[in-house]
Amino acid sequence: ALTATWDREMARKVGVALGRDCRARGVNILLAPAVNIYRSPLCGRNFEYMGEDPFLAGQMVAPLIQGIQSQEVLATVKHFACNNQEWDRHNISSEVDQRTLHEIYLPAFKAAVQEGKVGCVMTAYNLLNGVHCSQDDWLINQTLKTNWGFNGFVMSDWTSTYDAVAAANAGLDLEMPEGKFMNVTNLTPAIQDGRVKESVIDDKVRRILRTVIAAGFFDRPQQRKDIPLNDPQNAAVALEGARESIVLLKNEKRPLPLDRTKIKSIAVLGPNA
Repeated sequence: ALTATWDREMARKVGVALGRDCRARGVNILLAPAVNIYRSPLCGRNFEYMGEDPFLAGQMVAPLIQGIQSQEVLATVKHFACNNQEWDRHNISSEVDQRTLHEIYLPAFKAAVQEGKVGCVMTAYNLLNGVHCSQDDWLINQTLKTNWGFNGFVMSDWTSTYDAVAAANAGLDLEMPEGKFMNVTNLTPAIQDGRVKESVIDDKVRRILRTVIAAGFFDRPQQRKDIPLNDPQNAAVALEGARESIVLLKNEKRPLPLDRTKIKSIAVLGPNA
């Protein structure tokens, strides 16, 4: 709905409201926004994604992130990448060629990083071209960190880490909700025998500390008790955003209701026609 406003300033205002809600509750990191591109109306996460147009999603997600992070709360863009269905999400592979990835599925993430300056990125449950996103070197190390210059840290979606060494080497910095794979038991032997370089671990620690220190988490309490939990200011923003998102079609030349006596044929298009 927010994307349907086509209003960057509205996105920023909603971001500020989300950030204020986080501060009122002592939340450091917001697990939003999500910018996977709509492919099917059956996708269980469509409600939190930002539409089907990569340019529009990118234009709206950047100010949304800026608004959230203006309140000293880190935003997390997700689910990186091509998370387009919930069914069998741990095993399904999204098969997408390079051109399609860069033209459709990645631009909103790139905008989140380069224009929104997002602090965190969350990997997706699914595989991308046969590789789990949480251990995809091309996706995390090469594309996100090297080509796009992302300086924050990368976390897994909940329980979407599958291999400690592969995830560590591919650029995953934080396994959530706990270190089931990326822990001392699995990683210490891998460091000792050379499967994971110590510098790889250092980079993860540096990214996490750099990001949370820059956000001021060590300098103050995160909870702001001056913001009410049921905040009238935020409620007003939510209402304004909802109103702005509604698109009305004007019936100026009275095409509706359809006149059976004048219409000879109707074309119904699309795969669900």
